Parts: sequence; structure tokens; C-alpha cells
Amino acid sequence: MSESHPSMRIVVAITSPTALLEVNKVPSIVRAIKGVQEFTHRIPLTVVASGGFLDEAKLALDRHNLSAEFIECNPSEPQELAAGLKDDIENSEALIIHDASRPLTRFDQFTRIILAYNNGADAVRPAIVFTETLKIIDGDSVVLETLDRNSVKRIATPELIRSSAIDPSGKNQGWFLPLKKHSRIEHIEGAPEALRINTKEDGLLMESFLHWRQTSS
Repeated sequence: MSESHPSMRIVVAITSPTALLEVNKVPSIVRAIKGVQEFTHRIPLTVVASGGFLDEAKLALDRHNLSAEFIECNPSEPQELAAGLKDDIENSEALIIHDASRPLTRFDQFTRIILAYNNGADAVRPAIVFTETLKIIDGDSVVLETLDRNSVKRIATPELIRSSAIDPSGKNQGWFLPLKKHSRIEHIEGAPEALRINTKEDGLLMESFLHWRQTSS
């Protein structure tokens, strides 16, 4: 991590029970945090979650000798998250927010969002293009429309947001935190293995991928 940005804060958000799902016997949140620490050990770390997940997250981190500050709030509600992170926003130049349900995010995703930030972006995150055919289907399974796949992307994390671009009372614009109007937004190319774990089946698929990666390396 560059010494030119010592006042950043990393926020790991638990947005789903899958953040606590084990992949090869390691909780997703633990893998996510270790991935962040491969990028940097120097930036302070905060874990945000609603009350139902906090105790289990603390136990998971303790078992793996990881430490963090914990804040109780709903990270899926931008205004609530902004309120919970009020002190961090006021005392940091920028926040890096990472979804704990994305345990295999690559190191280069962090370095590339830093590069975009250094080049003037106020808010930057990875996005993955669709290669599948996308169709809108009604309740009777009738195809209503074929979407232009170039107009749709899978949004990923980490998100890097400049504190001065955050509007704590602003509207939800699809980012973890509400942004001021006219903020400079940028998307970098995302990595397929950083897809979000949404179900237990996704976790099993990720276990298979990890096993393949370990045996083929």
C-alpha cells in the first residue's frame, strides 16, 4: 500500500449469512480479510454487520487470530452505513469497502482500484461483463425481450470511495455509501473468481475451484 494514503480505512461488510459460510473449512469472512491483509496490513480494519451476525463474526475472527473494530449496522442500507461509519468518514481520506461474501477476490483488484483513485476517481469498483444471453421472461415463461449484454454488468467489490464524495443523507445510487452528485465514478475490469457466494451451492462450487487451483499449481 502506498504511503501517500495513510488515512484510508478498510471496511469488510457482512451483507449475507454466506459471509460466515465455510469454504474448505475456512469462513468466507476470514478468507476475505486475509485477502485484504495480503494487500496491506497497515490500514485499519472495520467489520460492519447487523446484530445477528456480529457475535458469530467475532468468534470466526478470534479462531483465526484476526482482529478488527466491529460496528453494528445494516451495510446494505447506504444511509445507515454512512451513519455507522461517521467517525471513519470524517477521519479518513477514503474508505475501501469489501463484501465478505467474496472470499477469492484477487490482490490485483485492490491495486487497480488504488490506481484509479490516484488518477482522480471519487468512487471506483470492479465490474464483470456478461457473456451469457440475457432475456426478460414473464410469469408464463414467455420471452419478452433480449437484453443487450453490453449494457449489463456484474458489480463486485472492493469499492474505494473518497470521503469528500460521500453525502451521508444522499440517495441510494447503488454503491455501499451515498455519493454526492457529479462524483467521478469509474469501473475496472473484475475477475471471475471474485463472484459473490449467494448460496451453499455457490460455496461448494468455490470449494471445487479452490481444489482445482491447488492441484493444478
